[in-house]
Amino acid sequence: MPYDYQLVGGTVLVILSLVGITNAMVERRSPLFGIIAFFMGVGLLVWGWLLSGWQMNPSDLPAAVYRLIAEWK
Repeated sequence: MPYDYQLVGGTVLVILSLVGITNAMVERRSPLFGIIAFFMGVGLLVWGWLLSGWQMNPSDLPAAVYRLIAEWK
């Protein structure tokens, strides 16, 4: 599918950015880079959603990961 990279990349960015934002808040630092990464991940997910013709579901993520692994080999 043409939106596998956007789906997987956006999901990874969102998860890592949430961890980064939480870490920055605990250490009393500015969470600016985590917030920027979060919006980039959301942008990738929206882009993938638009490429899929508004048909993407959360259940498409595991299949997209397996397709990327199979393509990478």
